[in-house]
Formats: sequence, structure tokens, C-alpha cells
Amino acid sequence: MDEQDLVLRMRRGDQQAFNQFFDAYAARLGAFAARRSALDAAAIEDVVQMTMINAMRGLGTFRGGSSLFTWLCQICRNQLADIRRKVARQPQMQSLEQMSEEKPLAKVIQLTDFRDPLDECATDAERGAVRHAINALPSHYARILELRYGDELTVPEIGRVLQISESAAESQLVRARQAFRAVWQEREAAR
Repeated sequence: MDEQDLVLRMRRGDQQAFNQFFDAYAARLGAFAARRSALDAAAIEDVVQMTMINAMRGLGTFRGGSSLFTWLCQICRNQLADIRRKVARQPQMQSLEQMSEEKPLAKVIQLTDFRDPLDECATDAERGAVRHAINALPSHYARILELRYGDELTVPEIGRVLQISESAAESQLVRARQAFRAVWQEREAAR
């Protein structure tokens, strides 16, 4: 099969070329995806289908620098990577039955999450006091504390976000902590 001819025919909208394309590559692409993931058969079919759809949409970008199958494999890799990222973002869910089968009482007991309303009020008051103390700081100190403790960024990451050197970020973070401590102590003394 001449791949360039097949691509040209598909670009012109030749239905027979699309059928030939699918017949020639779908099964190979399914095997390729199955070797690279632990997805079930239905999910592999979905990956192959999305890969073929994305390939047909992107036919204009195929230049022939590689084989058509190599190009499809790259699209498939991207599709699999998208699925992995999506799964990583979703929390793992278990039914109560699954949990009780694994550890009959241990996990069920951990499910109980009683929160005393008075503790909740105290926690809210503490959060409010911290927010008030941070708002009393110069904005660049508040920003760096927010990046470090709110967003949990490392010092090198803070440097990149603020577009400053790592040592400058560390120095600003130290000064911001000192300023926060002073505002906090002043608040405590006023109580």
C-alpha cells in the first residue's frame, strides 16, 4: 500500500481510503496501545478510536517524514498519556464492601470523622487570625508565604514563579517569616 497515495485520497474525502486506512492500522494500533498500558479491551478500543479520529483530523499535518504507522503511534502515545494524567487526577474510590473485605473493622472505624463544633469554631478563628496577620504584611511578603505554605512550592519553584534567583527567594522567605512572626507576636500580646 502506498501511504502517500492513501493520505492524498483521504484528504480528498475518499470513503474507500478511510476504510482502507482503518482496516490497515486499527488492529496494529490496538496491539501497540495494549502493550503500553494496563487498560481493558473496551478502553483500548476507545484509545484506538480516538487516535484514528485525531489522525484523520490532523491529516494536514502529516508530512511523510516517517511512516504513517509511526505517526499514528505518536498520536496514540499522546492519547495514552492524557488518560494516565486524567486517572492520576481522580481520587481512588472504594466501596464500603471492598474496604470491609480488606480489613474488616480497621478501615471502617477510620471512616468515622467526628468534628466537634467547638473545635471547628476554634479552627476557623485561628485561620482568620492567620489570614489577618498575613494581610497586615507587605504584599510581597504575603505573596511569598502564600507560595511556600499555601501552594507548597519549594524555594527553587518560588524563584521561578517570582522570576528571581533561588538565593533571593530564600532571603525574601526568611524576611517574610520574620515579619509574620512579629505581627503574630504583636497580636498575641494584644490579647
